[in-house]
Amino acid sequence: MQVRHVSGFKFEIEQRGHTVVTDQPRPVGGNEGMTPVELMGAALGGCVAVYAADFLGRNGLSLEGLAVDVDWQSATQPNRVGSYKVTVRVTAPLTERQSTSLSRLVHACTVHNTFSHPPAIVIALATNA
Repeated sequence: MQVRHVSGFKFEIEQRGHTVVTDQPRPVGGNEGMTPVELMGAALGGCVAVYAADFLGRNGLSLEGLAVDVDWQSATQPNRVGSYKVTVRVTAPLTERQSTSLSRLVHACTVHNTFSHPPAIVIALATNA
């Protein structure tokens, strides 16, 4: 994955031939893409949605109306996302057993697991000087 500066706070992120644009909100002079923090929420919601869709499909249940809402609260010292609230909206009728299984499955999505068990992160600086 590579992140390239475009202008101001706008960046293009490329991976496997796909491009995503990140930017900062309008008050900071941007608004041409989601912020990196919003992309984290999108990654969580997207991952949960894939796991929910897989469960519904494998159980012969309709995916129509499947939606995932992601809300978060900020925290400080250090600045970060302090909490997420993820709501999975399913219109297909579920038995109690299916609800329990679906809940357990979406809690096992890779992004949720990564947030729950943070990876080691190494940030290196390379200069062309």
